[in-house]
Amino acid sequence: MKNSGNSLQVAKLVLIFALMPALLLLSADSAAQSMTNPRMRGMSSMQDHHSHPQSRQTVPRPAMDEASGTTFTFASIDVPSATNTLATGINARGEIVGIYYDTAGNSHGFQLKRGAFSTVDVPGSLVGVSGTLQTEANGINNAGDIVGDYYAPPGAPGAPACTAATPPFSPQCRRGFLYRRGQFSDVLVPGKAGSVPNAIAPNGTIYGCDHDDDYFTSMVGFGRIGLDTFITLDAGGSELKNSTESVLGSMNNGATPDGSIIVGLYVDPPDQNGQYHGYIVRDGAFQPYDVPGSAATQTWGINSAADFVGLYDDANGNEHGFLQRWGASAPVTIDVPGGPPFNAALTDAFAINSAGVIVGLYIDASGSLHGYVAHPRRDE
Repeated sequence: MKNSGNSLQVAKLVLIFALMPALLLLSADSAAQSMTNPRMRGMSSMQDHHSHPQSRQTVPRPAMDEASGTTFTFASIDVPSATNTLATGINARGEIVGIYYDTAGNSHGFQLKRGAFSTVDVPGSLVGVSGTLQTEANGINNAGDIVGDYYAPPGAPGAPACTAATPPFSPQCRRGFLYRRGQFSDVLVPGKAGSVPNAIAPNGTIYGCDHDDDYFTSMVGFGRIGLDTFITLDAGGSELKNSTESVLGSMNNGATPDGSIIVGLYVDPPDQNGQYHGYIVRDGAFQPYDVPGSAATQTWGINSAADFVGLYDDANGNEHGFLQRWGASAPVTIDVPGGPPFNAALTDAFAINSAGVIVGLYIDASGSLHGYVAHPRRDE
């Protein structure tokens, strides 16, 4: 894994799962600057000050930039009675999943299908306790299978690494799930304490990251093929052709249906002061990806055409979503409008489906988080 050099990193306060909504909200001033991605609790924020912008661009370039004429029609997604909402995944039928927070600061997964919201909460019985667990729904495939993560309470008998002495919401307590045909099951890489599944392919392959007691040196991207075959970005983990290569502090966030192209993000060096970069793994070869001129980049979702989306900090520390069409010479910036009714100050893009519809989050001028769906339209 390559070191990004001596870039100055200034991390902001981290959003952790146990915080009340008042700490989740940003002021109007800070909302215009980079923030910790709420999907990455416990990891450092996108950095808004660097000694120099990053400019590596590794996606192959064709003769034509198709993305230059693309604009979007936006609509907000807000779960009724929620204090904050994020949209994190979308399938080919337009069914959307995400995360919302209730008035007590607890997180829940949701599914939006045919205009109706339903809650997706992991039952405590999955780890041998009562009630439901704090849940994040991160991805959905065309069959309606949903993946995400949840927090086991310390001492839960079904989560042995999350001991009674472990602080609540620690990495050891953050575990992955699959929700299929009304049943929940764990998604865990053998030998690892926890995981965060972020996407599920049409054939059921799951992509995410595994970890032990931190989100940096012990965290690597994984793919689960079938029920018990795993590939990872560890040395010898079979995702990379070079069996000696590893990418620490990494997250696989999605792939094309055949698995030949995987996208994600990594932190270099893999610690709280590291630089965020996107990446592409194409036929087992690892390539960093940075939005040209950006100070930091995260890649989050990809569709069947290999068009991918994510978020980046510009040189001034302002955060934007982006769309990179496969082979296009440059990405398109995605910003939810700053005027009414959105009044957006910051935009992140998390997923894209085969029709090019994108979902993500935006923060309004008052600091509230909203999901959005963006439908592409071609400029005349």
